[in-house]
Amino acid sequence: MALDPEKAFLDYSAADCSVQFWTANAPAVQFTSLEAAVRFAKDHGGRWEEIEITVHLPREDIAFATGKVHQLIDALPSDLRKKR
Repeated sequence: MALDPEKAFLDYSAADCSVQFWTANAPAVQFTSLEAAVRFAKDHGGRWEEIEITVHLPREDIAFATGKVHQLIDALPSDLRKKR
């Protein structure tokens, strides 16, 4: 299934998420939206690292592995669009 980043950002704008870099001793970091998790990943080298972002939902978790995380990073809304 193809990833639609804009839909994912909207659908999970208020969902608990965790970011996990696939390196030794790297703890998972928690966020309250997918966009916040993706911004953290971007700001901490997630574009060049093996990484996973998990969206924690009441009935299931949705995991975005490295390739999808890179797509989400590329699709992040710019800060200029957010200010309008």
